[in-house]
Amino acid sequence: MCLGPSNTLSAAAATLLSLQWEHQDLTQPINHDHFKETLNRYPIVVINFYAPWCHWCQRLEPAWEAATKDVHEKYPEATDGRIRFAKVDCTAEIELCKQHFITGFPSIRVFRRAHDDIYIQGHHEHEAYTGDRTKDALVQFADTLVPSAGQPHLRHGQLKAAPRTPGCNVAGFVLVKKVPGTLHFTARAEGHSFDHTWMNMTHVIHNFYFGTRPTPRKYYELKKLHPLGLNPEWLDKLHGQQFFSEHPQHTHEHYLQVVMTTIEPKGGGKARSYDAFEYIAHSHTYMSDNQPTAKVTYDLSPIQVVVREQGKAWYHFLTTTCAIIGGVFTVAGILDSILYQGFKFARKVELGKQG
Repeated sequence: MCLGPSNTLSAAAATLLSLQWEHQDLTQPINHDHFKETLNRYPIVVINFYAPWCHWCQRLEPAWEAATKDVHEKYPEATDGRIRFAKVDCTAEIELCKQHFITGFPSIRVFRRAHDDIYIQGHHEHEAYTGDRTKDALVQFADTLVPSAGQPHLRHGQLKAAPRTPGCNVAGFVLVKKVPGTLHFTARAEGHSFDHTWMNMTHVIHNFYFGTRPTPRKYYELKKLHPLGLNPEWLDKLHGQQFFSEHPQHTHEHYLQVVMTTIEPKGGGKARSYDAFEYIAHSHTYMSDNQPTAKVTYDLSPIQVVVREQGKAWYHFLTTTCAIIGGVFTVAGILDSILYQGFKFARKVELGKQG
């Protein structure tokens, strides 16, 4: 087969480009200028997003460098080039790491065809390596990826992608003693470090209450006997409220003063009694030099309000009626005496004038 001048030039350029990539030192961090170029060059790229100050990144570095060397020798650029290992220094490439939603270090992402997006049970995720951080484990992981080189991530057309925003949804309950305490919501993970200057603690409180929600029957009794009545948010003052962080290092603290009100309906005993925990919330935001958090500080008051419904004896109506009748006669006698004395005095004055 003969090549024309143009074909010869194209082949020479391709060979030169291949040699250029073959001698490129991917053990050095790549920057934003070479990031997309690297992803487009190889079918699969495994990237270690790290921070030099991170203790876990420092422990990973020897194993990562050794694994990178073995993988590149096993799948050389000139004859294979299906997979490459690379790394990004997130302290130097802040915007690049933010674009890929890197919130913890180290984060090892798998890019296929320049994308790391996957869909797991309808949720949008990023393909990542979460195995052992040893040389052998990393090389074995690369070997499992190579057969799928050139294939896209698993996608399902009927599933909707989750919003491309970092965050989480926390649901559950905590058993606490009736003493003051604080709940801390912060980012922590075994084997990872977090840069607190990147953390945004904006949050929405869907529900936060003490005790259990009343049954319809108990709610009726509570509504009937509560001394101040019930407003729509009597149980959950923080329901649906949003708290925004204007700066990455904002810490949000919610201080709750909790008072227990016990309702004891008539004739029901303890079976129909209900303990309602109500609280007053005070929220504020401040700048924190440490890792920002969302804190809920609660203080259960030692004072308890007891509302007890008691029945009245059968003779209570009789005594009340007699008291009312006796009061009426007493008032009538006083009025009669005042009128009599008044007329008597007026009569004397009139007789005096005639005399």
